[in-house]
Amino acid sequence: MSISRRWRKNILPHIGNDIVDLKQPDNLKASMDSRFPKKVLTAAEIEFVQNAQNSAQALWSFWACKETAYKVVKKIKPEASFLPRQWEVCLSPPARHFIEAIVLVSENQTIYSRLFLNDDYVHCVGSEVVAALDNMICEVIKLPAGNNGGAEKGHSFLRECASRKIAQHFHLYSSDLKIEREQIKTELQPPHVLKGDSRLAIDLSLSHDGRFGAYAFLP
Repeated sequence: MSISRRWRKNILPHIGNDIVDLKQPDNLKASMDSRFPKKVLTAAEIEFVQNAQNSAQALWSFWACKETAYKVVKKIKPEASFLPRQWEVCLSPPARHFIEAIVLVSENQTIYSRLFLNDDYVHCVGSEVVAALDNMICEVIKLPAGNNGGAEKGHSFLRECASRKIAQHFHLYSSDLKIEREQIKTELQPPHVLKGDSRLAIDLSLSHDGRFGAYAFLP
């Protein structure tokens, strides 16, 4: 591993993001299934959802926070498991156009998050370093409607959008950049950005659900 890669791994923060399409049929079905929250939420979170004015939005807010935290934790500790019922999400009152949240993964590990909510989706970004939330660049993308390429075409469109934004930020040509995800056994690893054969020291997170995709990167 090069010195620059070691520095990236050991010094710079890691980020994650997750998006949930609130009107995606499977999500609508899960929102109405009383068994689903018991599989992914703590008892306190279930009570919060039951008492919330918008229970579906509350449910998927907790889920997005936990998925985001998992993406961060996997970058820090690749062998980590997703244990949503053991991870507690604490939401702060809404501030400005987002909600601050923390995910208590363990006694020694906290992931800091921000939730962006509207009637169509829940989007969450997070990091183990709270200051990274102010420095990351993120965007929600409406995926092209009516394409027959399925999820893979949606992923491809999202990667193209992320590449263009990264290129714009660093004054590069998007055609020179490539976003890849390695596969180890049956598991896809977090995405990384290549310029030619060189891996750039950019932490990137991608998410895709229903009509929406989202990316976040930390320069």
